[in-house]
Amino acid sequence: MTWFAVLKMPNPYGGKWSNLTGDEYYRMDDKNKRLYHSAMHGMYVRQIKRAVEPRKAGQAPPATDEQIRGLRELGRFHSRQHERMKDPSINKENYYSLEEEKNRQMSKPQYDAVERIPLTTKEMYDKYSREQKMAYWNRLRTQLITEYGNNYPKGVMAGRLSMRMRRNPNYTPPFEGDETARTEYKDLQHRDISEYDNFTDEEKRKYHARMRNRKDVDVDVSRFHRRMVYRIKTSNLPTYPTPEAEKEAEQ
Repeated sequence: MTWFAVLKMPNPYGGKWSNLTGDEYYRMDDKNKRLYHSAMHGMYVRQIKRAVEPRKAGQAPPATDEQIRGLRELGRFHSRQHERMKDPSINKENYYSLEEEKNRQMSKPQYDAVERIPLTTKEMYDKYSREQKMAYWNRLRTQLITEYGNNYPKGVMAGRLSMRMRRNPNYTPPFEGDETARTEYKDLQHRDISEYDNFTDEEKRKYHARMRNRKDVDVDVSRFHRRMVYRIKTSNLPTYPTPEAEKEAEQ
């Protein structure tokens, strides 16, 4: 059954779907609630079309931009409620009206008043607030994994950057992205090794412990860092940032 057919059929109380009250809505079963949201979504789709088409044809618009945005928001609301009830994996309560909805996850709409919202450019990204940049990477991840699958490299990167921004308030990736691997990224959270001589004992211990446990170091290098940690904890012997630095000091 199409939304247009639903729109013409009466609701369980004998009136038009558009005249349904909130009290009547909450007394209906899920099937009729879905029909209500389907009918209302279709109604707003038609209203948006009537408001936008004259604008595209260069004619006087029958509605302002704000009015069209309002119609789109209402149309999206009813579409969300219908999809929630259609998909049992979406565990969210349904609402009769947009004003009542309190469990919405905000996302950037595809359209502004009339035209499709342009894709983010570097110039736009650079002007975003940090919160907007985080939302951009979240949005990009969702778009890419939906179209190309969970293992699509750029989608994986977008998800990784979003997570890093959530966990590290001092980290903001550039528009081009950041291919830094996990271990390299962790290194960036600490002081540069060139400042090793100015490290505190605790900073040295953490540095050597981190390097000792890296998966990409060979056995001899791991032993070196373990020995440095032992020196820091138990003796006054000098410590060095790398095996090469130790050899150079001994010459």
